[in-house]
Amino acid sequence: MVFGIRLEDDEVFNAYQRKFTIREILNRLAAGGMETRMYYNAQRDEICCKVRCPVERLQKEAGRIGYKLLLDSSVLRSTCQHGRPGRWSGLVIQDEHNQCRYEPYEHLHAPYLSDRPDMESLYKRYGDAAGAGSAPKIVFRGVDRLKLMYTIMVAKSSEGGCNLDIVKLLKYKAILGFFPLHDKVELRLLQRAWFRYVQAPWAQPIQDVKDYYGEKIGLYFLWLGHYTTWLLPASICGILAWINVAAAGNDPNVPGTAAFSVFVALWCTMFTEFWRRRQATYTMRWGMTGFEQEEQTRPQFKGTRSTNPVDGRPIDYFPRSEATKRFVFSATVITALVCVVIAAVASIFLLKEFLVAEPQHDRMQVAGVDLTTIIPSLCNAVQIQIMNAIYGSVAIWLNDLENHRTDTAYEDNLIAKTFMFQFVNSYASLVWIAFIKPRDKCVDTCMNELATNLGAIFLTRLAVGNLTQVLLPLLKARALQRRSAAALDPERMPSIAEKEYVLEIYDVMLGPFNDYAEMAIQFGYATLFVAAYPLSCLMAFINNYIAIRVDAWKLLQVCRRPEPRGAEDIGTWHTILEIMGVISVVSNSALIAFTSDLFAGHSTAQRIWIFMLFEHGVMLFKYALAVLIPDVPQDVTIQLEREEFVLAKVLHNEPDDDDDPPVKEDGALLSDRTIRQEDDDW
Repeated sequence: MVFGIRLEDDEVFNAYQRKFTIREILNRLAAGGMETRMYYNAQRDEICCKVRCPVERLQKEAGRIGYKLLLDSSVLRSTCQHGRPGRWSGLVIQDEHNQCRYEPYEHLHAPYLSDRPDMESLYKRYGDAAGAGSAPKIVFRGVDRLKLMYTIMVAKSSEGGCNLDIVKLLKYKAILGFFPLHDKVELRLLQRAWFRYVQAPWAQPIQDVKDYYGEKIGLYFLWLGHYTTWLLPASICGILAWINVAAAGNDPNVPGTAAFSVFVALWCTMFTEFWRRRQATYTMRWGMTGFEQEEQTRPQFKGTRSTNPVDGRPIDYFPRSEATKRFVFSATVITALVCVVIAAVASIFLLKEFLVAEPQHDRMQVAGVDLTTIIPSLCNAVQIQIMNAIYGSVAIWLNDLENHRTDTAYEDNLIAKTFMFQFVNSYASLVWIAFIKPRDKCVDTCMNELATNLGAIFLTRLAVGNLTQVLLPLLKARALQRRSAAALDPERMPSIAEKEYVLEIYDVMLGPFNDYAEMAIQFGYATLFVAAYPLSCLMAFINNYIAIRVDAWKLLQVCRRPEPRGAEDIGTWHTILEIMGVISVVSNSALIAFTSDLFAGHSTAQRIWIFMLFEHGVMLFKYALAVLIPDVPQDVTIQLEREEFVLAKVLHNEPDDDDDPPVKEDGALLSDRTIRQEDDDW
């Protein structure tokens, strides 16, 4: 780990900087058991502080928090087969009917027990990434060491930690940077396996990504690969539907769009259900099952010291009444901003009405192209990006105000806030065109206008997304490198830590969060209006294929190494995808029944019946699929039960069920063994 620290004689701008001087930070690190080494950077205007932690201190911290480690399957098998005489007999686990594809002792994890020397040999050991045979093997991988070091740094002094709020130190510039150094060998191996221009989305080295960047980032790329893979069949069907539209003279009012809408509705259910199964599988493999129940309290959580009413342990208490007040305040601010978005969308449609009216309409014809539709569509796409950027900062401020206890609770609430706003911001104009705008006011037809808007939004997001994710980090990094090079001491080369310091920052919380948010909104564009724009799934597939390459490139070459974090699931994002799958059935049913001309000869009452039958029929199929597909694969359930059973023996020495010795009979306890000829009414 590396800290960038201000010089001691630098000007102090706030009380936090005054409190957390170099001396105070170093004292706290030393009190937590850390070892430090400081040196001036090449410009001699900052101090680089490298931090490491002895293995013994890591073991103590792992024992304190019950850090889960992978067990060595071969050693565990041998231990279980021999048993522990006097405690429990040997185990022989067999799968006669092949109910589970995993070996009995595969992917089993256990909390690290620093006070149990007999357990030490059971944990899987890892050597140097470079393959140096002389280096002793230890139970902690590089990613484990980084996680444990961070928990030591942020833990309270009463828990043996350094009591340093890293987020706050960075916010008030008491420190200028904080990041783990890249492991050059591991990074090079990962780059060779992952950063390829041509690679199937299902062929990513997810295990290696997880082992280097942590489960949180690994889970994001696992989900992105799953989503992109599932978009492939949807894209092929969308192309077939588009061919049907093109053959009809670019008329979306054809049976192919209705059939594709049904397919996408069922596809949404299959996609989310199979993701749930895939997520459960990898959560088990990575030892993250139950992570949210064991998660540590955020350093930023503020509460009064109290006792837990359940077990009497000390906790930080935050009154529910105060939490409710802050929630109501957040809801009020969000509602006000949603109203601003609606007003902005209304303004764009007023602009469109103005451009369509004479004499402006004639001026909007350029080289035979009618700009009256294109200009408002582009304005709408730009408005969406601007409002999302503004609201992002507001949502984070509101979420900080609500004072959530854990990172998972913090992120889940931020997801809900962000998506409620982005849903209205992203889809309000499309809903207006599809269902509210008078048919005689649409350019050409409302279905064609809707398709034009969707195409403009997709292309704008593709262009803006790549510009912001590729060009901006490159330009910022190069500008910072030029400034640093200009002030370099000509007699001294910058160290590795200094070179990585000038790289782009990848926020371990907001980085994946923003990526998920972008993909969730895109999921809506790809599914909510497919009856009008069958190519939306293909556009999403192309975007995602590029996104995997761009995101991998950013992490590998452009950004500092983010602090690794654990994660059990993708959180509220999965619920949002399921909700949008349901909304897509309603929206596409309404598009086919009311907006399209497929049923132009039918009365309004008949169209309502068509809508109800179509929507209820598809919903029934969706529900049946969701019920028929188990959330957790059977072999995952079996493996988790195996883990529970094996750990009960190995960790807790639980006796066998038949270990009760027979009752010894003495003279006073001799039983009556006489068998009489008949009942003597005793």
